Amino acid sequence: MHNINIEFVLALFILGAAVLAFIYHAVLYFFSRDRFLIHYLIYLFFTGLFLYSKTGLIAVQFGNNSQTYIMYAFREAIQIIYLCSYFNFIIHAIGISGREKPFLFRFWPATAVLLLLYAALFSISKLYFPLEDYTIPFVMARVFIFVITGMMLYQSFRLKEIKFQLIILIGCTVYLLCGLISFVVNLEPDDSMLIYPLEWLMIGSFIDIIFFSVAIGYRNKKTWESLNLSLLEEANKVIEKQAELENERNRIAADMHDDLGSGLTKITYLSQMAVRNDDAGESLLKIKTTASALVKNMSELIWVMKEENNTLEDLTSYIRAFASEYFESNHIALRFLIGDMPEGIVVNGTDRRNIFLSVKECCHNIVKHAAATQASVGIEYAECLSIVIADNGKGIPDTAARGKTGNGLQNMAYRMTSIKGTMEILNKNGTEVRFMIPVGRG
Repeated sequence: MHNINIEFVLALFILGAAVLAFIYHAVLYFFSRDRFLIHYLIYLFFTGLFLYSKTGLIAVQFGNNSQTYIMYAFREAIQIIYLCSYFNFIIHAIGISGREKPFLFRFWPATAVLLLLYAALFSISKLYFPLEDYTIPFVMARVFIFVITGMMLYQSFRLKEIKFQLIILIGCTVYLLCGLISFVVNLEPDDSMLIYPLEWLMIGSFIDIIFFSVAIGYRNKKTWESLNLSLLEEANKVIEKQAELENERNRIAADMHDDLGSGLTKITYLSQMAVRNDDAGESLLKIKTTASALVKNMSELIWVMKEENNTLEDLTSYIRAFASEYFESNHIALRFLIGDMPEGIVVNGTDRRNIFLSVKECCHNIVKHAAATQASVGIEYAECLSIVIADNGKGIPDTAARGKTGNGLQNMAYRMTSIKGTMEILNKNGTEVRFMIPVGRG
């Protein structure tokens, strides 16, 4: 009933499929350098070698004697090496990290050495120390392989995380079933069989190659999608960075226009007044005051622009230096309280500018409106930046505290809102202003 040539035709057909799969994935590896593909190529190579030995091509190329000799001495070794490459591919397909490897995966190298040693001893025995019956070692090796395969598949199904692994494991399961059928029917072979034992193994290999190729195709698709998504995210980051830079340029241009423009206009006007006025002393004094304020504003603007001033420690030091000089020049005693500042917290230019200008405006209000003799500035960091500025002056009207009057207070509130901070104004034997800013958060 069975035509013996079917084995050779089937082996030749599946060998062709394995060779095509090998060439295709070798090209993929050449372009992607995906090291995982190396394990699949090794598996395909030894699958091809196993199938080549079953096609009869050895007899065609080297003669029947060579075919008979190779099949007698090395058939078992070729099949065991092929199975070892198969297990190796499965282990790398599951991709279990070292700490998570269960027993069989952890000791797979030792198991592989044991199987290869068996293959070598089997061939040496065939060549130099023939046994009367090889059934017992053959059956024991197959039982050992089936037990390992079954346990590995069980553990792999439990450890699978993605669809790629599931496709691989379905193919492995089909191959295991075909291998079991091959083993069982090989115990009592019959010429009337429609499919011979070894042909079941070949069919399993062919189905396996299909499943594995589909799985790798799916994996490559997901890899490309992930790569495209990463590239898109990087492009968006670049665009956002460009937008931030453009906004920073516009802001700097606006600041320079406001500060420089108004200051230079005032200096020009006062200079003309001094030229027309015989007593130019007062005008020259105003020019000096305006120029000094202009230089100071430009110094502050340059400090904000410099990237090396981007840490929380830098901001704290700059606020302290400004407040000390400002209150001292206006004859107000200052007490400065600074908590422990964590290292490495970066504050971007926009946040630095808004925080500093809010503190500056608050200090200006104390000098201009509070009639205070003492002031304090406290800076702490606990999950967010806290700045508390207080004075012993006459306090602030409730309407102003609620932000209903005063451009300065409204500007401070707007600045805090723009950087996702908050501002609170309290009357406590004077005025207390609290800023809470979430700097240093991702």
